Amino acid sequence: MASGSGPGAQAPDGCSVELYRQSPYLDDLAPVREFLPAGASILELGCGTGRLTRVLLDWRLRPTAVDESAAMLAELPGGAERVLSAIEALALDRRFDRVLLASRLINHADAAVRAAFAACAARHLQPGGKLLLQRHDPVWLATAQPGLLGQLGPASLRLESVARNGPRAAMHLRYDIGADSWHHRFETESLSESQIEALLRSFGFSTIDWHAPARTWAVATLGPQRGPS
Repeated sequence: MASGSGPGAQAPDGCSVELYRQSPYLDDLAPVREFLPAGASILELGCGTGRLTRVLLDWRLRPTAVDESAAMLAELPGGAERVLSAIEALALDRRFDRVLLASRLINHADAAVRAAFAACAARHLQPGGKLLLQRHDPVWLATAQPGLLGQLGPASLRLESVARNGPRAAMHLRYDIGADSWHHRFETESLSESQIEALLRSFGFSTIDWHAPARTWAVATLGPQRGPS
């Protein structure tokens, strides 16, 4: 379903470790900054090389960073607990004040995997804790065309191809930094607010608010009862 190529190692989902290592923080968390108080424990699902982990540490949160790639985890900064695991299989013996599911992971093309992500968040949150979830902008997924998309830090980003089938899109992205190029092929599914809200409510989340101009961030509060595992 996903593959990658280019200099250095690739994670199981096709993401390049070296490309992620060079990717800067671009204010990704700004829309939900108010929900990330200093001192809070936070479980970061799919942390990659720690681009957001470093910011969480700077903001004096206490991150536990999870990724299924040992090569990604090796790039994490000191101060964060590292856990090598797929999100779906994660079963820690404690709960957290916050869970972060960024990088639009919720748009996974497999509905069962999306449900497993939501279940993981529910079983690791304190009652009353908050899940911070980022989705793809549905308008962008429906309208993006092949060509140069812009600059992401040092990398120029191109959409090499896109094939749509209803809400699902198969995409091929290319990243260039100097003479180096990385390719990432994956499938993703556009999700409406109501679809995400229904999924989260099925796992015990009671209050769900949307943030950012394109409403690409959801902040969901876990109810008093623990969601199903």
